[in-house]
Parts: sequence; C-alpha cells; structure tokens
Amino acid sequence: MVAKKKKNNKRFLTAFLTVLIVASIAAIVYVSFFHREETGLRPGVKKQSSQQKVSSKDKSKTLTRVKEVKEKTGDASVSESSVGKNSKKGGIVVAKIVPPRLSVKQVAIIIDDIGYDMKPVRDLLSIDADITFAILPLLPRSREAAEILHGANREILLHLPMEPISYPKEKPGAGALFTEMNDAEIVLQLEKNMASVPYASGVNNHMGSKFMADEEKLVPVFRQLKKRGLFFIDSRTTRSSKTLSAAEKVHLTVASRRVFLDNDRDYQKIYQILMDVAQTPAGGAPLIVIGHPYPETIRAIRDASKVFREKGISIIPASKLIKATSSQDVS
Repeated sequence: MVAKKKKNNKRFLTAFLTVLIVASIAAIVYVSFFHREETGLRPGVKKQSSQQKVSSKDKSKTLTRVKEVKEKTGDASVSESSVGKNSKKGGIVVAKIVPPRLSVKQVAIIIDDIGYDMKPVRDLLSIDADITFAILPLLPRSREAAEILHGANREILLHLPMEPISYPKEKPGAGALFTEMNDAEIVLQLEKNMASVPYASGVNNHMGSKFMADEEKLVPVFRQLKKRGLFFIDSRTTRSSKTLSAAEKVHLTVASRRVFLDNDRDYQKIYQILMDVAQTPAGGAPLIVIGHPYPETIRAIRDASKVFREKGISIIPASKLIKATSSQDVS
C-alpha cells in the first residue's frame, strides 16, 4: 500500500514537472516573439523621430536665415520659400520676381559697373525686381558675375568702355575702344570684351563722350553687334552722340537712357528720382533708368520697387522694354 502511494506521488510530480517545463518553454517562445516584433518596430519609430528632429532643425535654420536676410537687406518680402529654394546657390539669395497684378507701365533699371565686387550683385539679386546688369569686361569678377546672374535668370549687358573727352586724365579701363583704333582693332577688342562677359543680350557704353560722338568709329561696333543679334543702349554721356545715325546705317536696334539715378550719391535724392519715374507718363521712348552699385542706390531701388509694384509699374529687362516699344521712335 505504501509502495503504491509512493508510485502515485512520483507520477504526479512527473506530470507537474512536465506541465511546468511546457509552460516555461511556451513563455520563453512568447517573450522571444514579442521582443522580436517590438525591436523590429523600434528602429522605424526611432527613424521617424530622427526625421522629425532633422526636419524641425532644418525649418529652424531656414527661419533663422529668413530673419538674417530681412535684417541685412531690409526687405520684408523675403520669404521662407525663397530662402529655402536659393540657399543652395552658394549662399546667394535670389528674390522671386512678383509682377504687379495690373501692369500699367514698364521700366528698365540698368546697374552699370558690375565686375569689381560680388557683394552688390548679391544685394541686388535679393531685391524683388527684374534688374538688368551691365558688366565691365576683363575685370576679376566679370565672368563670375555673368555666370551667377545668368543662373539667376537676370539680363546681362556688356558695359563697353569707350574713350572719354577727358582721356587720359580719366581712363575708361580695360578693354576700352579708342578713336585712334582702325576698324579691325575695334572689332578685335570688342570680341575680346564679349568673350569675357558671356550671356550678354546687348551692350551699353561706359564713358565714351569722345568715341560716341564719332559716327565713323561707331559703325564697325554696331555692325558687329548686328551680326551677333545684339542691341545697343546709349548711356547718353554726351549730347553729341551719333548713335541714331550710325545705327541706321547697319539697321541696329538701339535705345537711350532717359534717367540717371545717382550723379549724387544721396539716398533721399535717388529715391525721389525713382518716385518721379513712377509719375512719368507711360508711352513714347523706352523708360530706361541707369544707376550704379552704390549702397545708397541699392537701398533706394529696394524701397522704390515696393512702391512700383503697388502702383502697377513693372521693372522688366531692357531687351523686353526695347522690344515692346520697337515700333515707336526711340531716342
């Protein structure tokens, strides 16, 4: 009897141990499976969290950049989208050109003497205005400026140095054309200048009060521009200019500067000139304004461009303005 009881106890203990072992194995399998699922999800969760942190960090940087640009340039129209889009272009902020809702007048603003320094180029590109840039040839920054401006879809002119009456007291700079040159020398120098300022759609003169008054010397210049499909804008450095008569001989499209902005480098005066431009009646000869990359001029253009937009005045590339008025008498 005692032996039978011991045998039953042994069987019960064996069964209990068997159940315990099976339960332990099941628990281990369950925990292992649950842990594998959980760890399989965690990297995704961590990745999403990391992406959110990066996105938040990038947005914070963009907002900071917008604030810096607004403080530096004084242009409240600079947006997060424009900074974000253009931050890849070597740190140069290129303003998105927003035309007025209803354009009642068109103006071309040409900034001469580009090629010495890139800072004015960067400052001008941040203005919401389709400014035209006239680049001097053979300067340290001539080609660099042309490349950047072309990439920013801004119009480029060759700012062609020419002999002034005051020469040699005043020197027109590298690549200048002189009245003592023969036709072949003039064309050769012109071609060298053009090569140093790629993407130019036209030409305007730098100085040239003597050269521009010599029709015989202008003709080979204009003939070469005609061959290249370019136009010419007379900066009006002399009242004795022979632009029209020389252009008629080769059938070249030409126009003339009507307003000069910064003979006096005073912000208030420059701004007032631009306000006067805003009041000038539309029609007639192209309304071409010329200035220089002075801080005072850049600031005045930035402020005036906002007023222009409110008044429905479009600042457009010089070529478009000339084309729009080509059927009229330009002088």
